[in-house]
Amino acid sequence: MSQGKFKYFPLVLSAPSGGGKTVVRSGLLKLSKKFAFSITCTTRAKRPGEADGRDYFFVTAEQFGKLRREGKLLEWAVVHGKYYGTPVKSVMTVLNKGRIPVMTIDVKGARSVKRLFPEAVTVFLLPPDLKTLVRRLRGRGEAPGGMKLRLKTARAELREAPKFDYLVINDKLNAAVREVAAIAELETRKTCRSMDRINKFSRQLAGRKP
Repeated sequence: MSQGKFKYFPLVLSAPSGGGKTVVRSGLLKLSKKFAFSITCTTRAKRPGEADGRDYFFVTAEQFGKLRREGKLLEWAVVHGKYYGTPVKSVMTVLNKGRIPVMTIDVKGARSVKRLFPEAVTVFLLPPDLKTLVRRLRGRGEAPGGMKLRLKTARAELREAPKFDYLVINDKLNAAVREVAAIAELETRKTCRSMDRINKFSRQLAGRKP
């Protein structure tokens, strides 16, 4: 899959549970209209305050399997026993509107997106320390058993961090949001993403009489 005609690229945010990818995503959407949420689908139950079609597409295991078999998912993974996936249509809709689709997915999903969509930019979010991570998980009401599982998963996810394009320490939320936004802005300035403009200018120069 290739960016081709699109002005922008998918922006992938990954982090251990409690790393803050959801709140950073929300901060980006508030910061600039050039960012848009690429909604993922999941088989997990809705949490308080979540809405179908806004936070996730909540589907059954059977519906998820159908999407996967029909090749309608850009990536998918099993996280804590539940299925998560990114519909291709969700990403393409945002790109067609000339905006940056922000994807909040796990490290395996990020790897799949990067493989299928090389133009994607991946950012790994990390809390400043373990104490902060544990506090955030407790603040979400994690039971001791769930906490143990998520910390075990976090160790595995950290091993994938060096494969990401960027690392952002999510200590103060506003600072982390601005840093991710700056990364996106920097990426838009890369010459490889502006070859159409360079080639257009080159053609104008070639056609100009001395």
